[in-house]
Amino acid sequence: MRRLAIAGGIAGGVAAGAAIAVGVPRYLARRTRADAGDPYATEPFELPPTNSMRTVTTGDGVDVHVETVGPEDADLTVVFAHGYLHDASTFYFQRKAVAEAAGRGYSVRAVFYDQPGHGRSGPLPRAEYGIDDLALTLGDVIDAVVPTGPLVLVGHSMGGMTIQAFPRVRPDLFGPRVKGVGFLSTSPGGLDTVETKPMRALRRLRRTVLPLLKQITGTGWTPQLIDRARLLSGDIGYLVTRRNAFAHEDPPHSLVKLVERMNRHTPVQSVVGYLRAILDHEETATLKEFGSVPVLVAVGDSDILTPPQHSRRLADAIPGSRFALIAEAAHSPQLEYPGEISQLLLEMIDKSAVDIDPIGETNTAGPQRRLRWSPFSRHTHAEE
Repeated sequence: MRRLAIAGGIAGGVAAGAAIAVGVPRYLARRTRADAGDPYATEPFELPPTNSMRTVTTGDGVDVHVETVGPEDADLTVVFAHGYLHDASTFYFQRKAVAEAAGRGYSVRAVFYDQPGHGRSGPLPRAEYGIDDLALTLGDVIDAVVPTGPLVLVGHSMGGMTIQAFPRVRPDLFGPRVKGVGFLSTSPGGLDTVETKPMRALRRLRRTVLPLLKQITGTGWTPQLIDRARLLSGDIGYLVTRRNAFAHEDPPHSLVKLVERMNRHTPVQSVVGYLRAILDHEETATLKEFGSVPVLVAVGDSDILTPPQHSRRLADAIPGSRFALIAEAAHSPQLEYPGEISQLLLEMIDKSAVDIDPIGETNTAGPQRRLRWSPFSRHTHAEE
């Protein structure tokens, strides 16, 4: 019983972002949260721009929660896939950017969904889930929500791994329809060798908690009981997230709270069920498939989960891709520097749309206008 309690504690710590000491006074967390200078204090993170909500049932029976913004008959659709322990909320600012985009010469729609076992989607149908399963889920979402028309795919972290597997798993969709790709803070493989505290914690979790969870029947412990214990550790989880998920020494309270909420509400079955998929991920062989479309690869220079060299290796393997290193950013630059990431993505989307007629068909006569990349801010270092 004691071993299972320890396992639950380890799972909760990793779900909050990393394994650190937990003897931090609660008053420190409360004092940290009282940040009157939070620039996002009034952002309605729970009520993002939304045109539709629906449920898509995957081939293996998972009910996936899907939301869209923009016109159903848009010329181009952008599908966003979030990462491990997050949900579609991680793209809040990019959703706003798409909803507010105007005067681009074409209409755009965005699709956001919660990966299986995350957010408002159903639980994993088996103890362990793979990247190929996620790629098939992406295909199911596209089949149901965007059955026709050109696509751009954007993935953060595990969502980027999902997209890397997509050409192999669904070549019928990737080749004819995908016109551009954005990879944020992801890796083509080798995360099992990363020597940072969070990644060492994930490897330890894989060695210890996964076998224990398979033995909990009849012990009095259940994954649901462990999840309830994790939900009570708010102050600890907040401080762990603040320390490990952000590069800035004093990140906005609202963003820390958003990430901590996503982490803490991811069921322990998902926390553990994706470990093998992430640590064993290796998709280098498929990367050449992306060379025919505009590709953005962006990463924070202080990312300790998927370090910058992994994104650099990804970009080097895709001819013509654009690499952007975001200064003073950690694993979620789309939240830490939302304006910069949104601008980079919109520019990539523009570049993907040069062959799209305003009626939504591919223009075989060639680009209709010249597009230039906008200047970068002082926080961004980029290479074509």
